Amino acid sequence: MKTVADQVVEILKEAGVEVLFGIPSIHNLGLYEALRKEPAIRHILCRHESTATHMADGYARESRMVGVVITSTGPGAGYTVPALQEALGSSAHVLVIATNIASTKIGKRIGTLHEVTGQEEIFPNITKGVFAVRTRSEVEDLTHKALKTSLTGRPGPVYLEIPNDLLNMEADEKRLSVKDVPLKQKPLPNLEKATALIGEAQNPLIFVGTAALRAGLSEEVVALAETLVAPVLFTPSARGMIPDDHPLALGNGARRGVIREAVSSSDLVLAVGTRLREVDAKRRGLVLPRLIHVDWDDQWIGKNFPAEIALTGDLVQIVRALVKEIDPLTNGEKRKARVEGIVINRQEETSQIGKMHPELAYLKAIRDVMPRVSTLVADNTQLGYWSEYFYPSYFPGGWMGAKGSAIIGFAFAAAVGAKIAAPEKPVVALIGDGGFLYSTQELATCVRHGIGFPLIVVNSQSYGIIGYLQKMFHQHEYETRLENPDFIQLAGAYGVEGSRVTSPAQLQDALADALSSGKMRLIELVEDFPEPPFAKY
Repeated sequence: MKTVADQVVEILKEAGVEVLFGIPSIHNLGLYEALRKEPAIRHILCRHESTATHMADGYARESRMVGVVITSTGPGAGYTVPALQEALGSSAHVLVIATNIASTKIGKRIGTLHEVTGQEEIFPNITKGVFAVRTRSEVEDLTHKALKTSLTGRPGPVYLEIPNDLLNMEADEKRLSVKDVPLKQKPLPNLEKATALIGEAQNPLIFVGTAALRAGLSEEVVALAETLVAPVLFTPSARGMIPDDHPLALGNGARRGVIREAVSSSDLVLAVGTRLREVDAKRRGLVLPRLIHVDWDDQWIGKNFPAEIALTGDLVQIVRALVKEIDPLTNGEKRKARVEGIVINRQEETSQIGKMHPELAYLKAIRDVMPRVSTLVADNTQLGYWSEYFYPSYFPGGWMGAKGSAIIGFAFAAAVGAKIAAPEKPVVALIGDGGFLYSTQELATCVRHGIGFPLIVVNSQSYGIIGYLQKMFHQHEYETRLENPDFIQLAGAYGVEGSRVTSPAQLQDALADALSSGKMRLIELVEDFPEPPFAKY
């Protein structure tokens, strides 16, 4: 007999799912029995639902495929909430498959184990779609729709809920495939006004965001930039869409100084796949000139920066159409000279910053060891913030961070998922001591599944950014100092080798050794970075 659980696993396999992250529980036993019988899907046994969701997120970002998480009912489903908030803000293809109590008991409020009234109502504001199965006949259709929703349009997490009693029932005859489930697509907008405005601009600038990265538009962004001889700015996660050493790449659009001057001297911004959120741009004092805003939908159009022209719909098709429609610049020497001047000034500015801040020497130590095509997964920690501005990314997704919600504890777990997605690609995680203790237990997951990469833990014995902000706004630091374990001994307890470093040279040597070993290694960087780059740079 083929059970409903067997049917769900079969649909996942048909959709190309090769890896699942999760934890077995009393309510999802049927699903795990179906997984046990399907060797084509690898299951990663995790130690917490939140970190399992971060792993699926990192896997999705690195592979550009859906990252799937299996959770239990009630608390198990609830533990995914912070990680789903991050996945939504960072446009990551994540699918949570949660169980609920028996279908006959939902809503009865009789005190069933793990019962949460309206469990599915937790998730609408932190996902792009919620699909709550209530009868056996709905399983096939809603599972297909959940997958299709995850993989279509603006990327984002999706929640699929199945009552536990249905999993062991006999499945209805399978009728559909994922490809058979239609979703409406908006028609391509008229580009005539946009191309005319671009043609009139003297000093256009391109601003690229996370959605463009997720859509795989690197070649198109490079083509747009080179056709217009226009400099390119990025939100942090979109770094590498055009390599940081490309003549037209300027870096993080939130930077002040030379970058801000470049924006001020531009007369048109073409924003591609960025929501232009307050946290990424407006809060930093960024002011944009005339704006053409290209995105999946109008959700973020005009929220922080008024758009003269909005182009919404299939982002991939719109950008590709723009590449075809925009006429190449016949004489771009003036623009080229302008960008060259900006880049030279930015390089000099960065050099001067490096003389005052050792953070740049530590980032250089990492970059010098990492191959050109590699991934640095950075947490929201002081050195991680500096990496948003000053760690060069030469490949799309070469810098990965939790910028969707600014959560801490993301980097280690997400790097596990990224490494599983690209086992031959060098991956390094950078996390603070506070964030690491959100996810330390996943060292066991790495050992169990043979996952190996360097994990840099910056030990300042504090929540450094919070202490900095307290002193800035209230002149006093309070409750930010941490009592940490011996991280080397802690790693050793899991069977992971560790080392302690206190300088850029030591970090570079330890990182090179860790990468060459191919094994899980913890590198404790004992350093207290006193401030983030945001206030000054």
